Amino acid sequence: LNVVGITIVGGRGLATCTGSLLAPTLVLTARHCVSPVVGEGIVCSNATIGGVARTTTLTEAPYPASSFYVTTEPVIGPGGRSVRAMEVITPPGSLGVAFCGRDIALLRLSAPITAVAPIRPRLDLAPERNEVFTASGYGSTSGAGTGSGTRRMRSGLNVEFVGRAVTRGFTLLEDREWLADTGPCRGDSGGPALDRFGEVFGLLSRGAANSCDSPIYTRVDQYADWIRAQAARVAALDRYAAPAWVTPPAARGGEVGDGCAADTQCNSEYVCRVTGDARECTTTDCEACPEGWVCATDMSRCVHDPRLRPPPADASAPPDAASEDATADTATDAARPTVTTMPATGCGVAAGRAHEGRGWALALAALVALSARRRRVRG
Repeated sequence: LNVVGITIVGGRGLATCTGSLLAPTLVLTARHCVSPVVGEGIVCSNATIGGVARTTTLTEAPYPASSFYVTTEPVIGPGGRSVRAMEVITPPGSLGVAFCGRDIALLRLSAPITAVAPIRPRLDLAPERNEVFTASGYGSTSGAGTGSGTRRMRSGLNVEFVGRAVTRGFTLLEDREWLADTGPCRGDSGGPALDRFGEVFGLLSRGAANSCDSPIYTRVDQYADWIRAQAARVAALDRYAAPAWVTPPAARGGEVGDGCAADTQCNSEYVCRVTGDARECTTTDCEACPEGWVCATDMSRCVHDPRLRPPPADASAPPDAASEDATADTATDAARPTVTTMPATGCGVAAGRAHEGRGWALALAALVALSARRRRVRG
């Protein structure tokens, strides 16, 4: 429910996007959801694509705040309850500059949303290659653009590559971005990538024009100072207590196994990573795993030895029904991806094709081919 729908009225007509409620009157979304994008597709750097010279896509000035309506309803539609925005907030120095890596914005609402708990942003830990995440949004259920307007979710997605990627003379990704394997579609723009702890560490920027594959996310951690400053400012203006995460985690010299929220909370030779069911200080030197720890080669770090962990209290008990996906929609078109629609009490992303475990190199190769056609924002 704290994944919200955004309706944009005016400017480009009627459009929808997705956002994350970070505080009662603060929503995180994509910049292209709050301002126009000039040109056909997104180009990260001047390049010749398919024999055609293309210039870098630049950021534009936002639409008026009165253009935006935010809802926590599971379906965006006439008659639904919504709150109008009163301020559009973009990072300083981000107007008229390269779009890629800067696709992020905040909306300050005219009235608080207090019926649902806000989402915590992951501001102090970078995304990791092979990290598994859940996407959520109000987008379509296929590259054809059908089925948008309903909040859905998709779990088991994978971070394929993090940071700048340049190939064949043009830029595919900027430093402040990361690439996923598949998942969200049109209308999911601005929607969150949620880690295993339910924290948003990326927001959907763009993807292939005619499919739900190879989406690109803006890194939330790269805008930590700005998000913290704006959250504190808005909380003061709207007279509520600022979220606890506005204060950065205090530095300390944690040892292997100590809980953490940032690398600065671990001794200099250690890092803060997921080691099982928690974030703990650990080492990426797999030859130095302490007693009771083993190397997780797929993540290049030491984790707790699963052979030494006790089994669940009742391994025969069925999983909690509340944690399971709802029954998938029945697709009449064989090419249509499987869609999971969450119950009214859950949050819901248009599901793409099943995760195929592709490597990042293959994904980047696919991106080259896709860029030769077009890469479009997903809003």
